[in-house]
Amino acid sequence: MDITIVCVPYQGDVARWGCALGPQAFLERGLSQRLEALGHRVHTPVWIELPRSERTRDTVTNIGYLASRAAEAVKTALQQPDSLVVMLEGDCTHALGPIGGMAQVAGTPGVVWFDAHGDLNTRATTTSGFWGGMPYAVALGWDLDDWRLAAGLEPPLRPEAAALIGTSDLDPAEEDALQRHPILHLRAEALLGADAAERVQRALRPRAGEAASWYLHMDLDVAGPEESPGGMTPAPSWAPREQLIEAARAAARAVPVRVFSLAVYNPAADSAGRGVRFGLDLASAIMEGLQ
Repeated sequence: MDITIVCVPYQGDVARWGCALGPQAFLERGLSQRLEALGHRVHTPVWIELPRSERTRDTVTNIGYLASRAAEAVKTALQQPDSLVVMLEGDCTHALGPIGGMAQVAGTPGVVWFDAHGDLNTRATTTSGFWGGMPYAVALGWDLDDWRLAAGLEPPLRPEAAALIGTSDLDPAEEDALQRHPILHLRAEALLGADAAERVQRALRPRAGEAASWYLHMDLDVAGPEESPGGMTPAPSWAPREQLIEAARAAARAVPVRVFSLAVYNPAADSAGRGVRFGLDLASAIMEGLQ
């Protein structure tokens, strides 16, 4: 495959702090070389930046500017034959850009979202005001249309082409939304057994035809604070590392993935490097699933 790595080194709209340092850490620990060792061509990474001249006082506007640039980079990469994009995102707010870029190439994609949290809150339902708890809801068209449209995502995602996997920390409003909308939902406990990969593949395969291409989002907090230290919102429980890796591989087998992401890794809080190794192993498993 012809792989473009797109890096968004921001936690929300903040650079050079916390999870904003995650993309560089994955590169320094050999992500490109690992992909090349699997037989793929890897281009020089593309870095998405927010120039000082465009920065505003409003965080969502700033995230929208970043989403617009990321969407353009993904769109350009996917127009090449046999192409795949690997996104390295400071946090989940930057998922809108690649989803929008995919939409501009081949129509609104499907999304498989691995996360300990739902990220399905809106301004009306959030109890914290945390922007990182909203991007999946934004992509589905439930709130903040300016953010979604900045990414070029129109129409929004269809819930029939949406999956949420690995959760253990959902707000009541998110639980209610999952009851009202036909989003595929597998909680963390569904991934505890040796049959985790089979369960994921069996659940996703009937949905594969709901979109021509799919985005696979991996929030590393799905593995819990021991495996990926430094997250701001650690969940109460999580599936084991190996089951999550096999589940990611199974997801890549089940639906036609054109873009996948690694998000929410804070190297400053991970002196042992457990989180970066987990992310690299996820990337390898996804590539093996695609093959």
